[in-house]
Amino acid sequence: MNPFAFEPLDSPLANLSAASKAIFLICVSTAAMSFSPIPLVLLIVGGLLLMPAMRIPFKGMGRAGAAIGYLALFSAIVRGIFPGDGRVFAVETLPDSGLYAARLAAVFVFARVYYVSTKASELGDYLSAAARGIAGFFRKNEGRSIVLSDPGMMVSLSLLFLPRVFENYRRVKEAAELRGYGIRRNRLAGMLPMLQTFVFMSIKGALAAARSMELRGYSEDRTISLRNFSRLDIALAASGALLLLLAGLGI
Repeated sequence: MNPFAFEPLDSPLANLSAASKAIFLICVSTAAMSFSPIPLVLLIVGGLLLMPAMRIPFKGMGRAGAAIGYLALFSAIVRGIFPGDGRVFAVETLPDSGLYAARLAAVFVFARVYYVSTKASELGDYLSAAARGIAGFFRKNEGRSIVLSDPGMMVSLSLLFLPRVFENYRRVKEAAELRGYGIRRNRLAGMLPMLQTFVFMSIKGALAAARSMELRGYSEDRTISLRNFSRLDIALAASGALLLLLAGLGI
């Protein structure tokens, strides 16, 4: 299951603006990279409690969580191996490595909350609307503008990259299992055809997306419909700003 795929759930977060959720995600991710251990643990616990409260399932997080665990383990090995004093590994580096792993876990939890409850195109629409406003201001005052008229489309496609990576991996893995890959002893040799297929599917998907936009008559002057900010949106963005402020105070 793709942990970063949008799911049309009955979560209250699905009714909030993509802009407020993006602001909160940016703030909480930045704060997670600065918090000391105790506030960081509280932040992770808060994110895990938020998921069932907002009716967001834990299902599908296992493989991505394991990948983050492997990344944290690799980082810990690189950080402490052969410190230069004759030892094989510096044990004193483990607390810093554990803190780094906790920071990754916090970002992963809140990124899951954002991706599951938000369409990538919604955030792009806000950015494009803002860019058009800035472009109109420049044209009115200077007669020209260097601001792109539809940067939100590029942002939307960029945000879709992560879900599509997981989806392509899932499809390639399932196809490989159906064809008997993984049964042989030399599994490393069997990974090369899977990697080639994964790269091919990723490139093919990008070309298909470009073709679809062309067939649908995409234009930079497309009509944009924005969701109005509610009080809950303001509260969500403000809570993210508060977390960022607390991190800046060195908590």
